[in-house]
Amino acid sequence: MLAIEVKFLTGRFHATPWGRNVNEGVPEWPPSPYRLIRALYDVWKRKFPDWPEGRVEAIFSELAREPPLYVLPEANASHTRSYLSQNKEDITKKQLVFDAFVIVPPNSAVKIVWPEANLPEEKIRDLDALLSCLNYLGRSESWVEAKVSTEVSSGAYNCAPEYSDISDKNLEPVRVACPIPMEEYEKHPYLDRAGTKNQGEISWMDSFTFTTSDMLNRNLNVPPGFQFVTYLRRYNCFKASLPVVTESEKYGYTAVIYALDSKVHPSVKETIELSERIHRKIMGRDKRLANGSERRSSNFSGRDEFGKPLKDHNHTYILPIDKDNDGWLDHLIIFSKTPFENNEIRILDGLDHTWQPDGKPDLYFVPLKWGSYEEIFNFERKSQRFTSSTPFVPPRHYRKGRGDFMEWLAGEIRKEAVYHGLPEPVEVKPIEKLSLKNGRSHRWLEFRRNRKGEGRQLGYGFEIVFPEPVLQPVALGYGAHFGLGQFVPL
Repeated sequence: MLAIEVKFLTGRFHATPWGRNVNEGVPEWPPSPYRLIRALYDVWKRKFPDWPEGRVEAIFSELAREPPLYVLPEANASHTRSYLSQNKEDITKKQLVFDAFVIVPPNSAVKIVWPEANLPEEKIRDLDALLSCLNYLGRSESWVEAKVSTEVSSGAYNCAPEYSDISDKNLEPVRVACPIPMEEYEKHPYLDRAGTKNQGEISWMDSFTFTTSDMLNRNLNVPPGFQFVTYLRRYNCFKASLPVVTESEKYGYTAVIYALDSKVHPSVKETIELSERIHRKIMGRDKRLANGSERRSSNFSGRDEFGKPLKDHNHTYILPIDKDNDGWLDHLIIFSKTPFENNEIRILDGLDHTWQPDGKPDLYFVPLKWGSYEEIFNFERKSQRFTSSTPFVPPRHYRKGRGDFMEWLAGEIRKEAVYHGLPEPVEVKPIEKLSLKNGRSHRWLEFRRNRKGEGRQLGYGFEIVFPEPVLQPVALGYGAHFGLGQFVPL
């Protein structure tokens, strides 16, 4: 017995069955033996060109001796639609092209089994070497990891030629591209009569090199050495059951970072305005997903089931950031100190763009990384020294009798740091304005410092030092969950 295990590293297998048009949107399943042999032929020519033909012919001959059996994982079928340019003068002339693919669970594998195959040990090592250099199978998006496998139990097959005995009776037929066995081909080899230099018999190994243009030039429907074999697979093979996720089961994601893309980026002075537009979009998607029910995300709204503001700071922060300090917002971090639920992840995953005022073009969000709070904020190292990137607005009002005003502000920052789960700063020093790398600067009064419908507040800038390195960025004070009071490493 010989078995090959193929894992699809991206969880997708992109391929179109032989004889079907790509725009029919039908994916190949199972991966055909003919496709596998041609892929291994390509690996041989590119990665092991010093191997003589006889060294690999024995391997291919054994793989083609009989149609294999399959152990297929649960799968679903899907597709994408792309409008591709036709290279016309009118750039609006585009062609709709489907990319059909099969989706399989992460870490699952397709096992291809030849029960009667009998390869000597050295040929098995050669086959394993070829498989180890196989980067993709089908279209180039189908990254694979393949190897010779010994872990296949008899009776586990769920896809086999129609004359095979498989236990599942809920089956449907499907045509699968297979190579003709070498002995059978050599009885009636293809005689090439085309006007080429290589007229004469085409060997069995060379038959795997036929391209579409070779077939058209010779008026062939299929390449030499090719045959269809009718297989039986499960009737509902593309109806994988979805895992049931309870409320207590979390994905573990607590943060996501996006790149901001637009012809006109928003100014850092518009931080809270942008955060509010994003928040409204998130809450609108949450409302549509709830479909009229009262079960809404308190993590996004910052309010409990009775509509009262949450006391802690564990709910979602929406922080537009100016990563390169040029005065224009270029990234967006959305994070929570508690894991997002699956519906919340769906909402954030669908966050694609938002409008901008004054006729400016839309702003698009390009997700860069999902992960835990610590993973996202470890994009860069922890720091002890931080400086304001947006104005700090104290959440409480100053009154006479509370001492020196600047000392009171420093005390407010220390309190806020503790409230947000950070160590109390050991040093707090005021700064007059935000200095940018290009020599320009913004006074704190130039920033929008209040949420919509609320009175204007005064804002201030500081340099703060923590007793130990902390994750960045830091957001404190009024509007901290919307980008005010941000501090970045000095």
